[in-house]
Amino acid sequence: MSRSFWASILRTTVIASALVAAGCSCGADETPDEGASASLPAATTATVEGVIRLAEGAELPAYADNPMVSPQGRPALPDACTPPQQRDAQPVQLSDGGLVGVLVAMHDFGELPPSEPVTRDLTITDCRLTPQLVVAQRGDTLRLRNETDYPFMPDFGGGMMQALLHENDRELELAQGGVRSLGCGFTAPCGRAEIVTLYHPLHTVSGEAGRFRIENVPPGEGIRVSAWHPLFREVSERLDLEAGETATVELVLRPAPAPAAPEPAPERDPNVRSEDDPANVLF
Repeated sequence: MSRSFWASILRTTVIASALVAAGCSCGADETPDEGASASLPAATTATVEGVIRLAEGAELPAYADNPMVSPQGRPALPDACTPPQQRDAQPVQLSDGGLVGVLVAMHDFGELPPSEPVTRDLTITDCRLTPQLVVAQRGDTLRLRNETDYPFMPDFGGGMMQALLHENDRELELAQGGVRSLGCGFTAPCGRAEIVTLYHPLHTVSGEAGRFRIENVPPGEGIRVSAWHPLFREVSERLDLEAGETATVELVLRPAPAPAAPEPAPERDPNVRSEDDPANVLF
């Protein structure tokens, strides 16, 4: 993710913190529904909706390695699961001319909408992490459920992995902002999912036909809406929003450049000792 993306998130958080310190109630009198983000009064907020499209002439990008192909030395997929497909390496798909599975987020607004922590569900279905992109707010909980009759070992980081048995759950509090890739180790692969944790609730993932809708956006000038995925370049547009307004935008994405291949190491003359050759170290 680009530095500008995270810089704008941090600016938004700092502004919101200053408002709280100054005594801003920011909707404190409202009682949100359990498990859902609270909403500012409709008359005081705006809505941003639109569609995410693929640039003309561009092709859908894919991960260099299909995450459903078992690495050498690892168990193969269970027979009950669908074999690896090209779709497994292409998490963003086209639907009626729009891109499905792209993160859409707001930036540079002055007032942080009130919200309550929610639980974001992720499953291992047909041996695959589903959905392949989960977007959350810091403080939310990620709940992973294994719906495949196989003991996968999801790698949440931290150096320790534990088998997740069929129809069992595991929860993880998303305490830090950032992006992490989730997969399974040691056992058969379970695909790949990107977990993106932001510092505010104004975000969504594009759905059918690439459409999205973000409500409860504080009005103001120069508010930015962006679209991003690890396989695409970030693109954004600035909006001047008034209370009660619904703004419509179209964001066009291009694939991110492929990582440069590492340069091959120069051939070494066995008759010439390099400076870092252990034989050159004096004891």
